[in-house]
Amino acid sequence: MNSSAGIPPRLKSYRKEIADTIGDYVRGRDGRLHEMINYHLGFGNKKGNGQLKGKAIRSSLTLFTTEALGGDPNDAKPAAVALELIHNFSLVHDDIQDDASTRRGMKSVQAKWGPDQAINAGDGLKDLSLLALTQLSDGSQPKQTLTALNSLAEYSLRMIQGQVQDLDYMNRDDVGIDSYLNMIREKTCALLEASFHLGGIYSDVAEEEIDQLTSFGRYLGYVYQIRDDWLGIWGQPEKSGKSAKSDLTERKMSFPVVFATQEGRGEELAELKELYFREGDLGEEGVNRAREILEGIGSKKKTNEWAEKYWEKARSQLEETELDGWAKGALEEFGSFLLHRKK
Repeated sequence: MNSSAGIPPRLKSYRKEIADTIGDYVRGRDGRLHEMINYHLGFGNKKGNGQLKGKAIRSSLTLFTTEALGGDPNDAKPAAVALELIHNFSLVHDDIQDDASTRRGMKSVQAKWGPDQAINAGDGLKDLSLLALTQLSDGSQPKQTLTALNSLAEYSLRMIQGQVQDLDYMNRDDVGIDSYLNMIREKTCALLEASFHLGGIYSDVAEEEIDQLTSFGRYLGYVYQIRDDWLGIWGQPEKSGKSAKSDLTERKMSFPVVFATQEGRGEELAELKELYFREGDLGEEGVNRAREILEGIGSKKKTNEWAEKYWEKARSQLEETELDGWAKGALEEFGSFLLHRKK
């Protein structure tokens, strides 16, 4: 299956530019730290084929936004590379916190070198992201570089705050929909907002136009995460790349579970809570029963409806921008891809 199907061609072309620039930047550095970083990114290992792993969506959107707003994407490339490295730093640390053994079809860094060294690898990626922003810039736009540096730090901090909330919500049965939405606004939406904000920094448009696109990115973040939560329970393993029901096995407070605990009633809700918040492994039988209860309460249908609701908010926000038709069309295509993606 082509995992990039539905992604606009311009984003795909920008991905290659990002991949080449990151490869040139990180290759050739000596030591275990850089060995781990190159491994995670996909460079210098057999399975990675020496190519950047992942879709590089956020960084590609940064370059796309600069172009769509009349700027030169090459000016924004250092910021886009920095954003991609920050995203990858978060993935390395996520795998530690989730005790994940695989990432993008390979052993995760923490599975290969242990969690202690994976912390170092993630920290190294974060520092490389900041260095890339300054070292890859040609020095001709110091104001934009400083603004981008400040923005990256703010968005990264928000993402980490969201991760703290996410971990805090684990095994709590009192997390409501509003709390969940606040959490993913930080954890998931922050870096998608950053994509559009950073792209706007390297254009000459008014701040109001950048703000509108940043809001569009926020709504896309909601669409992405809510759809991801649906896939974590009802996705097809051969398409999603992970076991269906994996979010239930890990007892994540994903949207379907949060919806059920807030809107469910009676014996079904009581049984769900007893299953989900008890000690010990749920087991295959417990996972299957939890999924049945979620479907009975209506979580499967409602999760899709909420994703669609946020996509409509995103489309309305997009229409308010002054982007040319080609740019709006490409972003419509991308948003639809996020809403209906299978992995």
